[in-house]
Amino acid sequence: MNQAASARKPRKGRGATGQENATREGILEAAAQLIVSEGFNACTMRSISQRVNIKAGSLYYHFASKDEIVVEIMNKGTETLLEQVRSAVEDLPASTPFVDRLRRAVHVHISCKVDRELPLMQVYEHLTPVIKRQGRIVRKKYADFWKDLIAQGKATGEIRADLDLDLFAPYILSGLNRAPEWANIEHMKIEHVVDMVVETTMNGISPKPHG
Repeated sequence: MNQAASARKPRKGRGATGQENATREGILEAAAQLIVSEGFNACTMRSISQRVNIKAGSLYYHFASKDEIVVEIMNKGTETLLEQVRSAVEDLPASTPFVDRLRRAVHVHISCKVDRELPLMQVYEHLTPVIKRQGRIVRKKYADFWKDLIAQGKATGEIRADLDLDLFAPYILSGLNRAPEWANIEHMKIEHVVDMVVETTMNGISPKPHG
């Protein structure tokens, strides 16, 4: 790579200045807000630059393309969600029953997904299949966390021993990820939504026996 090309290469992390990192974060936040509020196609390099008040050409100093921006948003959102949920569960005492660990994980996940102040965590459902495939490694880490969490319930005998974790973990995550679509948080308490998810997960939808 020649010196001129190297100078144009986007910088991040240790090699970037504090101002450059702040600008990158602003670009990611602006792009995420555009995608969540107006859709994937509305998120263009020009519309992003208008939101962060810089020239469109200047975006290419930080990112090579719109796709690079979107992939970083997607992966960063998933990584942040994993950190939030895992931290909340790990903060519980070791003796906490599985159902309460599950409740905490569900509560934090849904809270992050419906919080309008956290657009990075709400972008995935708006993306194209091609873009989504580029986040498989990070999403697998999050799915593995849920598989491990549910496996703890199997180990303690609190849930069925024959439950297929490879099927159940993505099944429950697919529903939780779409919480902004089916959970009307503006008109109901999030605790009510969490209770419904945990109750049906643990006990199904069959009528409870009388007596």
